[in-house]
Amino acid sequence: MSGGAGGAAGGRLGPEAVAAADPGGMRRLIAAWPEQIAAQRQALAARPWPEPMPAGPFRLLALGGLGGSAIGGDLARGLAEDELALPFLVVRDYEWPAAVGRGTLCALSSYSGDTEEVLALYDDAGRRGAARVALASGGELARRAARDGVPCATLAPGLPPRAALGYSLVSLLAMLRALGCALGGPAALEEAQQVLAAENRRLAPEVPEAANPAKQLALALHGKIVVVYTATRHLSGVGLRWKGQINENAKTPAFHGAVPELNHNETVGWEALRPLHAHVAVVCLRDREEHPRVARRLDLTRELVAEAGVAAYAAHAAGEGRLARLLSLVQLGDWVSLYLAVLAGVDPMPVAQIDRLKQALEATE
Repeated sequence: MSGGAGGAAGGRLGPEAVAAADPGGMRRLIAAWPEQIAAQRQALAARPWPEPMPAGPFRLLALGGLGGSAIGGDLARGLAEDELALPFLVVRDYEWPAAVGRGTLCALSSYSGDTEEVLALYDDAGRRGAARVALASGGELARRAARDGVPCATLAPGLPPRAALGYSLVSLLAMLRALGCALGGPAALEEAQQVLAAENRRLAPEVPEAANPAKQLALALHGKIVVVYTATRHLSGVGLRWKGQINENAKTPAFHGAVPELNHNETVGWEALRPLHAHVAVVCLRDREEHPRVARRLDLTRELVAEAGVAAYAAHAAGEGRLARLLSLVQLGDWVSLYLAVLAGVDPMPVAQIDRLKQALEATE
């Protein structure tokens, strides 16, 4: 991280404090990224997916999902956009757009298997004559897929959906490879496992603040609304992941914008409400594959928001291959969100407001 980080009382983010604030063990789930990748690679080697691959050719790829079950699609799209010849949509809704129909491959992603929007999309894809594949740990989606002969990737059960991203992303990369994308081959996954394991050794609760970039950034962001800026290509999904993890783990408002689009509107939004700027912080997620003009825009954007009195920071990807670099930034955001939860005095595991909303929806069916 670059940019200043405020001080903190000793022990606020030490392992004992983190364990006390995290009775459900979110810290262990974040640390399990390398193991998830290895486990799902092994599972798919034993039971390939999607197999049999639905008959093509396809003119469109569309993933339907919500929340933690959709973010894998955003990340996979960023990883594959230089290789995949098909348009790739990620749809977070009850219905597909009109372009989805015959000649479309629809991937239905619901970790629980019971997400009502994804079940609606599953049925809608069938009515439209689209080919389907599914990802679930069980539930109604897995049942319908078995009934209809739809290939279903089995995800390890018993986790919060946002903590199962390693399983779903590895499965989606297998689907993309079946569509002809190389994505760096097995070496890319092997490097990602190694980089994530090494980063855990830098970012985990046992590492003190002075040597821990995730703790430093969390201390800098504590008590602020977080705005995450990224390049559009490759990293937009990472910015969405940071937003969602800060929302769900730290129970804190967070937002995401992407360059160059935000330079045509949001950049002006830092002018009028300067008294609020002390309560906001911007984090720019950076990667060496940024377009040169986008890199310059991110540099300038950070300078502009800092001039407006907004605390501005940058975080850089680790690793060589695109997959490792992308996941290193995801991992950093996951750790930052955990430490923000500890600093805020909230349990990172439960998502009570989401559960409350679901219950209210069920009562009105």
